[in-house]
Amino acid sequence: MRPIAEIQEEYQQDKRLQISAQDIYNKYLSRKGYIQQLFEQIHHISPEEKGVYGQQVNTLKQEIISYYESLIGAELSTSQSILPSIDPVSLADIHRGLGKYSPISWLMFRIQDIFAELGFSVDIGPEMETEHYNFDALNIPESHPARDVWDTIWVTNNDNSFQKLLRTHTSPVQIHHLESHQPPIRIIAPGKVYRYEATDSTHETVFHQVEGLMLDTNTSIATFKGVIQVFFQKLFQQDIQMRLRPSYFPFTEPSFEIDIWMNDKWLEIAGAGMVNRIVLKNGGITDPDIQGFAFGFGIERLAMILYQIDDIRLIHSADIRFVSQLGKTQL
Repeated sequence: MRPIAEIQEEYQQDKRLQISAQDIYNKYLSRKGYIQQLFEQIHHISPEEKGVYGQQVNTLKQEIISYYESLIGAELSTSQSILPSIDPVSLADIHRGLGKYSPISWLMFRIQDIFAELGFSVDIGPEMETEHYNFDALNIPESHPARDVWDTIWVTNNDNSFQKLLRTHTSPVQIHHLESHQPPIRIIAPGKVYRYEATDSTHETVFHQVEGLMLDTNTSIATFKGVIQVFFQKLFQQDIQMRLRPSYFPFTEPSFEIDIWMNDKWLEIAGAGMVNRIVLKNGGITDPDIQGFAFGFGIERLAMILYQIDDIRLIHSADIRFVSQLGKTQL
């Protein structure tokens, strides 16, 4: 395990050597770079030191990103100075009206806007995860039956010395966030997830989820009910009748399913619960006064309800006729 100070010193040396922007990216910012390695090492750090360690890694990451962007700008300026001039294309030459937002892109933007109004920020994480972040830190050890629910897509190299998986949910983002931030916390984590399962009208191997997390000293189930009800009312633009049903998730306790009343029936739409103390501890939160909730729902599920889509496969069909029809009815 390489210490942060050693990587900082190497980075300063590379700056003095003026290595290229691409080399800086490959060495420090890529998925196999030093910054990612530092984040992956965080579960070896003691709970008392995780907060400081995470802040140091984030500070170094932001410094390298700023330097990388400055190199990109300098290289782009140099390349433009030697290019021949090109006559600008007028707007009249562009055929407009061909493209539309996919329902997933539109919903992602809309969801982020609504939660921003409620004081939530957006965080993202890697789509290729370690077993620790995807399962273990979320209270899903290797022997846990919940792993059987998610048929998982594993990624290995030829000699099996490297093994990761395509994340099965966006919940790992909350562990990454807890390792580098202190409460109060209000985040959502939208993104793509992967499960190796049979494809039919309601299931896909690749789809999108939104994970939500709120932590402080006075957050309760009542707080959650208020937040999620306001969200659904803003999304569907109508009063929403909602109910919570007891359920089970390894990462929350107590846990519940969320149903909304729509089209004269109850529709199961999300899962949620108060964050399990084991998960908080795995993220470095040991203060007994800190509590909060987490929730997650599928964006495709929401799209199917909003647009009355009866086959999830249409959403990812890349058929411009399908997307154009949806474009006429976007809220």
